[in-house]
Amino acid sequence: MNEVFDTSSHQAVFSRLGWCTSNTKQLGNFREWQDFVHDNFPWLEHRNNTSGQFEAEVSTHHFGNDEVNAIDLSTISASDGEVIRTRHLAEVADAGFIKIIWQLNGKIHLEQNNKSCLILPGQAAVCDTARPYKIGMTDSSRFAVLTLPHQACVGWDYISEFICGTRLQNGASINAALGSLMALAAADQDSVTSEDVLTVIQAIQLMTTKALHRSAATQGVSKFDNPRLYKVQRYILENISNPNFGTDDLASAMCMSRRSLYMLFDGSDTTPARLIRDTRLELAMHMLADNGQAHRKITDIVFDIGFNDYATFSRIFKVQYGKTPSEFRSATLALSRGGVH
Repeated sequence: MNEVFDTSSHQAVFSRLGWCTSNTKQLGNFREWQDFVHDNFPWLEHRNNTSGQFEAEVSTHHFGNDEVNAIDLSTISASDGEVIRTRHLAEVADAGFIKIIWQLNGKIHLEQNNKSCLILPGQAAVCDTARPYKIGMTDSSRFAVLTLPHQACVGWDYISEFICGTRLQNGASINAALGSLMALAAADQDSVTSEDVLTVIQAIQLMTTKALHRSAATQGVSKFDNPRLYKVQRYILENISNPNFGTDDLASAMCMSRRSLYMLFDGSDTTPARLIRDTRLELAMHMLADNGQAHRKITDIVFDIGFNDYATFSRIFKVQYGKTPSEFRSATLALSRGGVH
């Protein structure tokens, strides 16, 4: 990832140390914005959607001095526009990175993996730069972007296909990660040591990893540490549309007896049958909250994920989430489509 930073006195010292650099710029036109994005987030196309003069303010910070323990924070305020990574640009780009976006003002529309979500103030979302994506900025957006390597999130290759292009579940970990980033960026650089930076980087990586896995778990992705249970979850997802897929099928797919399968779940606070049911419920919850699927009938979604009785599904969904499927969908879509107040 290319980086261009100022070389004013104290910043140049940190740049030579290789673990902390920063830069802030006011951009007065679209061309300057294109140059900034090219230097800091290469391999992107740009579109100017504002009818007036395009303006932006950007602040970039790089922390760390190796491939694993290194992160970038950018805070961006920009006029209406889009940045797009096409399939071709994704293929020719350098190694991919995880991008976590926190919305501060205005709103952003993110698309990736045939998923789309609207990000409002107080919400966060994630995408992977190794795949095509599009970010649309509206209402004079202001947002923070954390860029970190794939290696910083254990299990990223497995969970990424489920959560890229989606809003992250709000919680202490993701909010604490943003707070730590902002504190690190605002710290008196003369009093910060490389050990301080490394400690904060590792804490941020841990918090974001927990947040990403928590969000994946709400979308039918296992949060188990045991790799064999990850494999169980994958088999369930691969067969989610089959209403007859059950414990015996799962045991057969795992090449083990039914008893061995249940023993695998010892200490996991669930059972194979309950995990199949909960995976379907969590996937239904995600699909009902997805703006991109708002046009679909609830019954179609329900049958697609392996339920063959809508009344039963509706009953257990309400027990699990406190609302009927239609109530849940109406509430979440109304929230996502609401304006900024």
